[in-house]
Amino acid sequence: MKKSSAAISIIIGVIVAAALSFAISADIALFAGFIVAIALLIYSDRRSVKLEGIIFIRRTQKGRSFIDRVAVRHRGFWRKMSYVGIALGIVFMVLGSLLLISQAYAVLSGAEGGVKLLLPGPVSTPVNAPGVFVVPWWIWVIGIAFVIIPHEFMHGIMCRIDKVRIKSVGWLLLIVIPGAFVEPDEKQLAKTKRATKLRVYAAGSFANMIVAAIVLLVAFAAIFAMSASSVIMPSGVAFTPIKDGSAYNASLSGSIIAINDISIRTHAQLSSELSKYNPGDAISVSTAETYYVSGFFPQGVINRDNVTAKTVVLGSGENGKAFLGVGVLGESVELNMSLQAYAIISVLLFWIFLFSFGIGLVNLLPIKPLDGGLIFEELVSGSRHKKVIVRTVSVFMLLVLIFNIIGPLFLTG
Repeated sequence: MKKSSAAISIIIGVIVAAALSFAISADIALFAGFIVAIALLIYSDRRSVKLEGIIFIRRTQKGRSFIDRVAVRHRGFWRKMSYVGIALGIVFMVLGSLLLISQAYAVLSGAEGGVKLLLPGPVSTPVNAPGVFVVPWWIWVIGIAFVIIPHEFMHGIMCRIDKVRIKSVGWLLLIVIPGAFVEPDEKQLAKTKRATKLRVYAAGSFANMIVAAIVLLVAFAAIFAMSASSVIMPSGVAFTPIKDGSAYNASLSGSIIAINDISIRTHAQLSSELSKYNPGDAISVSTAETYYVSGFFPQGVINRDNVTAKTVVLGSGENGKAFLGVGVLGESVELNMSLQAYAIISVLLFWIFLFSFGIGLVNLLPIKPLDGGLIFEELVSGSRHKKVIVRTVSVFMLLVLIFNIIGPLFLTG
């Protein structure tokens, strides 16, 4: 009876909270629903979930046999791939460290720079702020899934090809930040040869880089396929008016699609058509409303249902030629598909790439206990001062990383 009353109270509370959230904002309501779903997941599996410090952890034996099968069937392939992973891991460790230090210098100089945390939030579009990128929670969940699953799966495979036992697999939760893990037998791993340790440590970020590369290929293939099939086609020139120029004075905006009824689809066509006129000539410029979509695909999307034609008197440029006074942003496109579908595909591919590459790169920094720190420890294991070297480099790089995150809050305008 008490359990039923508690369940009813929870359901009523969720309904009331959802109603209040929708009254404030749909984004807040959806984010609240995301948090409630996580809470219900933990509650429903509470007997198997353990609280270790401030982290909820759920361990299980499920999934180990699948990892074993994949590792055993293709052991030769994975072993060859592991050496590629080690080499790339070391290269990206060095490049990532240099990039982080150069970004810290940029921040010290007052320039835009730094590293940003990627956090979920009650927003419909990504919010860029110093030290943090707040992205819609659903993008964040998908992005994290594409990071965690290949990352941990590859760790497990590299353990098993050298017969390192996997104690458990599972998921964890820090507040609303989910994670997953493959837990190897640390004592057994510590006794293995250096090559085994390096392939295990490098495996996760190597998987993330593979995902990032695949996303890039998919994005370019999608752009090519959509262009070839006329799903997208150049249909105008997106621009920004130069202050006090002809376009600015005529209040032009959007994308130029025609001059004196001559169709303009590309930047080259715009330049060619303007070259026919002289300073002081009055021309009719047709512009279309333009939506801007972030991601891998072209940004300007033309809305031909909202076209405006205005008379513009051309000014004179520095070379004495006719000057419209626009800064070209790029060629806009016309869609033969849903704008919403186009935007979702573009944004998702972009953020999956950013999550995979960015988190994979940070994980390779020589900061113990990150995988990069463990790789670095193995690389200097022959030194008598191994512990001092690893501790010094880890602390230094950690401070540089923290400065990159919080420095812009104080040093950039």
